[in-house]
Amino acid sequence: MAKDVEKSYASAWELAKASDENFLELGNVLSDLNESDIVRFRHFYQNSGISRRKAYYLIKVVRTFRDLKIPQKLLKELGFTKIKVIAPHVTKNNVHDLLAFAKTHTAKEIEAYVKGGKPGDNSHSVLMYFNEQNYEQLVDALVEHGAVRKGRGLDGKEEALMRLLETLKK
Repeated sequence: MAKDVEKSYASAWELAKASDENFLELGNVLSDLNESDIVRFRHFYQNSGISRRKAYYLIKVVRTFRDLKIPQKLLKELGFTKIKVIAPHVTKNNVHDLLAFAKTHTAKEIEAYVKGGKPGDNSHSVLMYFNEQNYEQLVDALVEHGAVRKGRGLDGKEEALMRLLETLKK
């Protein structure tokens, strides 16, 4: 058993070097490692550059699709980001519809779709960087205007930002 754990651990480190290309293989190895030696699993995500969150996403993706007999080639073509978005919503009844939708849409569009919504036709994305203090000020302002803290992120941040901007116009 110890040899298998060490082999899985070494394999995980090797696969992590190109985790986006190897996400299915890495997910399988991490799933095995998580089940057989939680200490080694924790050591891996604490030291490999693969975050705890991503390690568990990789495991979730692999476990979701393992029994559904979906070709790995298709999953790899779609990529980790899209597969990660649909995985929590997949059932044996909807898997083919979700995969077909994922083929022709962006990850952001897929997120909206699985939540029952639809992004605007002219949606734009804005990426900004803040220091810790300014980021907390932004989060507090968005929460004051209706955003809801969810994990390390915010739900409804776009709407809250627009409400905040409206108050500044007055």
